[in-house]
Amino acid sequence: MKMKHNKEKKLKYVKFENKWYEAKRFKGKWDDVKYFTNKEAILLNLEEKTEKELLRKLGRKNKPQVVIIDGPDGTGKSTVVENMIKRLEEKDDLKIIFNKFKRRRNDDSRFKEPLKEYEWLFRKQVVEEINRRIVEFTDEDIIILDKSPYCEYFYQKTKSFDRGYITPYGNHKMEKEIFKYKDIIDNAVIIFLENKECWNNYIGRETKKSNEGHKTSYETLNEEEYMDMVKMFKEHQNIYENKGKYKRIRIKNDDKSWKKVYKRVEKLLEK
Repeated sequence: MKMKHNKEKKLKYVKFENKWYEAKRFKGKWDDVKYFTNKEAILLNLEEKTEKELLRKLGRKNKPQVVIIDGPDGTGKSTVVENMIKRLEEKDDLKIIFNKFKRRRNDDSRFKEPLKEYEWLFRKQVVEEINRRIVEFTDEDIIILDKSPYCEYFYQKTKSFDRGYITPYGNHKMEKEIFKYKDIIDNAVIIFLENKECWNNYIGRETKKSNEGHKTSYETLNEEEYMDMVKMFKEHQNIYENKGKYKRIRIKNDDKSWKKVYKRVEKLLEK
């Protein structure tokens, strides 16, 4: 038990001119201060000596890179990610981890039906599982996600998602989790996908789930509600502050679009 505690110990880091330093190595005025585990810290934009020391502690030669494929439900993120993983592993000989942790309503009896008392907690735990996807890795080169922790922020901006279940304080606690890894995401490669067929993809998928008897975590949106959600995703993309590692890409329902995404990710990984 003691060993596990040591592994999860958080150290103090300070930020200066967009670089993170281990606090004990830094003298002078800093811009921000936070505590990170070694695995969290290695994903930051680190000062060179701090990065080398962390790599040594973790027994790694290279720094892992986070790649997030973002976009509204039905855009085609999962298909793009699956094809990209094959190419990155086969052509580029890279080790990839694609965690799929999820929180579902049937995981906890409190969440089976939306209730004002617990809905904020359910949605917070949904984001916690997405955040786990970022920091649970071993020796992989790339950590890839097909969903951003920020998606819940976009959902909260969508009028049809506000059914009166979440109080302002509940929303505050959710947002703390949504932005928990902002500093890591600022250093990640972000691809935002757009697809003209996204509504048809979404409603087709949701209808199929319903016909097969699957209960979804959220009520199916009608077209007006869905397009409002898409609008919120697009209007709030300024949430990603590092535009040097960010790209919006239009894709289609075909077997070629993923290659366009793959090529852009390759270029952004070089930065």
